[in-house]
Amino acid sequence: MAGKDWNDVKPGPVKWRQIYMHENREVVNTSFPDITFRPLVYSCNQCSEPACVLACGAGAISKRDKDGIVLVDRKRCVNMQNCLSACPYGAIQIPDDTQEYPDSSWQTPHPPQKCTFRLDRWGNGQKPACVMSCPQRALDAGTADYILRTYPAAVPATEVDGFPEDLHAGKHTLPNFYIKKR
Repeated sequence: MAGKDWNDVKPGPVKWRQIYMHENREVVNTSFPDITFRPLVYSCNQCSEPACVLACGAGAISKRDKDGIVLVDRKRCVNMQNCLSACPYGAIQIPDDTQEYPDSSWQTPHPPQKCTFRLDRWGNGQKPACVMSCPQRALDAGTADYILRTYPAAVPATEVDGFPEDLHAGKHTLPNFYIKKR
């Protein structure tokens, strides 16, 4: 909610940060399974090889060379929506009329949107709103070096049981997301 609030995105179908419950099920004996649930929270993973960039025939999605942030140029979007199915994490979503009013400069009424990693906040030396507003301080952001130095127990998200498969068209997206294992 913090990122949507910071960007003045109204309530609606688009969720920039999603919570998935991963179920671990082990059979302890024949009559009673041992079931545990673990939440996995993630957003756009700013992938090193983002499938959404390759899927966008309009060139509306790009990855910045200087910091690796993946951005959607909503004015260039022509509503092919290939990016939606290309992203294995569901990070790119389409708003509706209740969430935003169509802008006459857009080529399509509701172009896709996703987390922008708050470039305006980074430019001012601040971290994204989701990081700063997380009540449990479970989120952080920075370079891979910073994350691994600050959280030595962190591992790439793809090594965590339950994280979505990152294959698209036989290629790995290489998400830049780390999780601190317990």
